[in-house]
Amino acid sequence: MTTLDKALISIDRTPFDFVLRALLGFACIPLLAWLHQDVRSVWILTVGLLLLLLSLRIVPVFLRKLLPLSSEAKAVWAERRQLAKRYDSFQWQKMFFVGLGLGGYTLFSGELFRSAIAVSSFCILAGAIGLVRWYLQVPKVRNGLVNKYVL
Repeated sequence: MTTLDKALISIDRTPFDFVLRALLGFACIPLLAWLHQDVRSVWILTVGLLLLLLSLRIVPVFLRKLLPLSSEAKAVWAERRQLAKRYDSFQWQKMFFVGLGLGGYTLFSGELFRSAIAVSSFCILAGAIGLVRWYLQVPKVRNGLVNKYVL
C-alpha cells in the first residue's frame, strides 16, 4: 500500500475522521454567511447542513474515480461502504461531530441564533444516539472485517 493510500485511508479513521467532521461543521455557518445566506433561518442552515452531508458522500466517489489507488485501498473503501449500508448508526455518528463543530462555532462566534442552536442540538442528539449504537456494534463488526484498516 502506497503512502497516498495510507493517507487517504487514515483520513476516515479515528481520530482524524472526528476532527475533520467537526471542522466541516465549524465551517458550515461561515461558509453560508460568505455565500450571503441568512444563517438565522433554520431552513437555510438545514439545507446547508444537508448539502454538507451530501458532499461527504459525493466527494469520496470522485476521489475513488480520479485517484490511482491500490487494490488494497479500494478494498478498504469498499468494505467501509458495505458497513455504511449495513449499519445506519455508522452514518449517524457523523452527525455528532458535525453538530459539535456547528455548536463550537456558535459558541466561539457568540452569535447565539436559535437556528444554529436548534440544528447543532439536533445533530449532537441524533449523532450521540448513532454513536452509542455504533459502538455497541463494533465488537461484533470487527470480528467479521477482512481489512485491518477499515476501523
